[in-house]
Amino acid sequence: MNDLPPTPEAAEQFVVRRMSLRHARVLIALYDTGNASQAAEVLHVTQPAVSKTLAELEQGLGQMLFLRRGRHMYITPVGRRLLTLARKIEADLHRAAGEVASMVRGATGEIRIGATNAALARLLPRAVMALKQESPQVTVSVRTHALRSLFEDLLAGQLDLVIARVMPQDEPLGLQCIALPRQPERLAISAHHPLAGGGMLSWETLSRQRWIWHMPGTRTRMLVDRLWQAKGLPLPSDLIENGDLMLSLNMMREMPLLAVMAHDVALDAERQGIVTLLPHDVDLGLGPLSVWHLPDGHGELLDRFKQLLLEAAADPPPAVLT
Repeated sequence: MNDLPPTPEAAEQFVVRRMSLRHARVLIALYDTGNASQAAEVLHVTQPAVSKTLAELEQGLGQMLFLRRGRHMYITPVGRRLLTLARKIEADLHRAAGEVASMVRGATGEIRIGATNAALARLLPRAVMALKQESPQVTVSVRTHALRSLFEDLLAGQLDLVIARVMPQDEPLGLQCIALPRQPERLAISAHHPLAGGGMLSWETLSRQRWIWHMPGTRTRMLVDRLWQAKGLPLPSDLIENGDLMLSLNMMREMPLLAVMAHDVALDAERQGIVTLLPHDVDLGLGPLSVWHLPDGHGELLDRFKQLLLEAAADPPPAVLT
């Protein structure tokens, strides 16, 4: 059996002459289920049809794409390489279908965005508002999953860009980014908290309060824990662990809490009268908020939206009324 061509570009050219949407969907279903009969159920075809399609691929490539062990199938390195292309084919088809549907509705395109909490309070709403003012018929789709999932969707062609903060050692391979102005985190306290408005409080006093804490296993949680350790203090013991921005703000509205928040999120919450910002330094060392995209992630609509994001980031937030 011959190996696949050595470069991704050559491999794509090798496969594209032989691979159809039917092949792609069978490959994805086999990987997702690990079983030919279950893949057939997912695809609403017979098991022999799945086996025949897989055989066509393996014979055409001269490579095994799955190893059979009992009733379970394990993807090979060559199969995993082809799986990436298969997911891209399916994602491109879904996007094309969506664009056709948008054209039927009178729209002029679609942008699919992934975003983390830091972009949700001001940057993304302003950029989307500006885009809709220019192009009302453009469809904007926003996803707010975990960062790793967002990057996976971006690499698979299911998103056009991701807006997130990433530490240098965690930057994903195969993507390009546009860095926005750096904005360190802010320390926020519920506006009705007994200690709100009390000026500079000691870290010992703060540690004895009730906190909203980031979820275990997240990068921000590790950095917040490290901040406390650097100050020689035990972690607060009265915690509410939560990763949902809306829930955090609603809890701070209802009960006296403290939280380390993304800069724009904290300023927006202060403008709404939910929190008061404290003067303490809580720069966690996260990278700047950046716009991540594929190297070939260009087009008139997408490039225009990137420019609107840059303009929104450069526009200072309105002052808090007192």
